[in-house]
Amino acid sequence: MYTLQRACWIVGKLDSSAGRLSAFDDVVQKSAKVRLAYQFYENAPHWVKALLLQLYGAKCYLSLVWASSGDADIALFASYPNERVAIDHVRRRLHGRSIAELAVATRNCLGLPALLALPGCLAAALRLHRLARRLARRLHFMPACRVFSTLAYHLRFQRLLEEHDVSAVFIANHYSPECLALAAAAHRSGRKVIFANHANATWEAGFVPPLHSDLAAVNGQAVLDIYTRSSGKAINAVFIPPASPQSPLRARIDSRDGLTVGIFLTALTNMPRLRSLVQELTDNPKVRRILIRPHPVTIINEDLSDLCTPGGAVEDMSGTLLFDNARDCDLAICVNSTATIEILRGGAPVLYDSGLDRCAYDYNGYLKRRLVPKLPDRLDGAALESVSRFYQDPAWAGVMRNLDASYGQDEAAMFERLNLAIAETVTARSRAAAPAPRRPLAGELAAATPAKG
Repeated sequence: MYTLQRACWIVGKLDSSAGRLSAFDDVVQKSAKVRLAYQFYENAPHWVKALLLQLYGAKCYLSLVWASSGDADIALFASYPNERVAIDHVRRRLHGRSIAELAVATRNCLGLPALLALPGCLAAALRLHRLARRLARRLHFMPACRVFSTLAYHLRFQRLLEEHDVSAVFIANHYSPECLALAAAAHRSGRKVIFANHANATWEAGFVPPLHSDLAAVNGQAVLDIYTRSSGKAINAVFIPPASPQSPLRARIDSRDGLTVGIFLTALTNMPRLRSLVQELTDNPKVRRILIRPHPVTIINEDLSDLCTPGGAVEDMSGTLLFDNARDCDLAICVNSTATIEILRGGAPVLYDSGLDRCAYDYNGYLKRRLVPKLPDRLDGAALESVSRFYQDPAWAGVMRNLDASYGQDEAAMFERLNLAIAETVTARSRAAAPAPRRPLAGELAAATPAKG
């Protein structure tokens, strides 16, 4: 079961990790607005830090709205584009259940629902003042903001769920403040939590957030195994296909007309290596066109203007569909990106270049599992033949199916099983006992907040 204590602990633990702090430092370097806020916060007295946290919490509280008219069996929630893709992918295939939506956006702070929620926001500020001071003393800027936002979101979600009759909530993230706050509020009020993974991450390194949903809809056995180990218990789960459509793998690579090579980036991009790779591909007579797709979260992206020019051989694919990019590529080069699975589903063979980011080597274990081969020193005829043999190995489809259970399978049947599992989960809620008693908010936070380190 999700509790506020568990939600705060997961957010604080993950966002205090070395990898997350490195990503935040990268954002600080790239965004003048974030850099100014960070510098002001770090140099401010503790009471000012606490006040800034409360202002940020107020923004979070007022940004949440019930975005549908009336009650429903299931309330869907997504806070980031990748989550929205995963949620919409499932929503189109649900039947027999009424659906509502919860929404989060800064612009909601200026609407009528925010005005009506203002008294509750002020009451929350009074309750959270002492907790804001504690966080300001104990945590770095980013985890302090994220943990405090979890508290603010939780209080607002509690109020929204109290105002509407809903049996379950559906989320696509098990570590963000917004989704964890909603999950904790749902379980606190006796409702069910349904989860779908928005990325096919297998978390081979670092902290893996535990999963405490009542039902998990995941893409493959490898993902389920990771969640099971991190949670220390069996997980009620069904397999569903990823959002991107399937195409036959183009394992035989024909370079006679020139190759289109895609480079798919993650956070913490290693720009010197990217420039070097682009130059190598530009100089390769077998390569005709180079596509570069940045990470979908724009604030963490690098400036590619010196590499990508209008009408040139190197193109920036920002804002386009991942499946379209995969379809356009004869060959894709990835590093620690979960987009690897969707690119393979789209039919493009993938090569792994460990130098393209500053994350842990083989972070998702794709090399270890022999899902993808390493990028060779040079893409010549012999290398392309080797890549073709790798993907034509009869054992490869089994490796792929371990990560994507739908690969080459009946996807409609998988969604039927999902609908049956959701019906059982929602029905179980109607038979459930009364909600668990509420624990004091301050006590939960004291147990959940990690020491600064």
